[in-house]
Amino acid sequence: MAHVGLLDVLDQRERQRVHRTVAEADRARFLLGAALLRSVAGSMLDLPAEAVTVDRTCSHCGRWHGRPTLPGTALDMSVSHSGTVVAVAALPGGGRVGIDVERTGDRLVPEVVAWTIAEAQFKAGGGSGLTLHRLPPPAPRHVLTVATDRAAATVEVVDATTLLPPSTS
Repeated sequence: MAHVGLLDVLDQRERQRVHRTVAEADRARFLLGAALLRSVAGSMLDLPAEAVTVDRTCSHCGRWHGRPTLPGTALDMSVSHSGTVVAVAALPGGGRVGIDVERTGDRLVPEVVAWTIAEAQFKAGGGSGLTLHRLPPPAPRHVLTVATDRAAATVEVVDATTLLPPSTS
């Protein structure tokens, strides 16, 4: 289960979504993803994680379940999770970024790679001009792909434990 203290960095809408989510694994993934996104953004914007404004308004229907944006900043972010792995991508200075992580399970690796490419491109807004970055697997039997509209973007993997609040339990 994700650390309960992570709730403290979320805003009211995110906490409501955590509490409304029925399946414990889904609840833990959303909690960790939202907290990690805020922690990464806060680190990059020199703000406490709880002070980061995250908007998840869907551009198609207006409901609060869309791609996370950070209004008033030039920071683009994307979140993905699969099983126990949660991944966040951040692109400072404007631009588009998308990330996807998937477990291979009993699927063929080339199929999973193709899926992560399509998902990362979709999350980056689609279209031409996207550069793909295949990263080392974050865990055994996983595939991780990042797409960005900046070919020279620096892509690195950050240990989430350095960004998240310490455990008090």
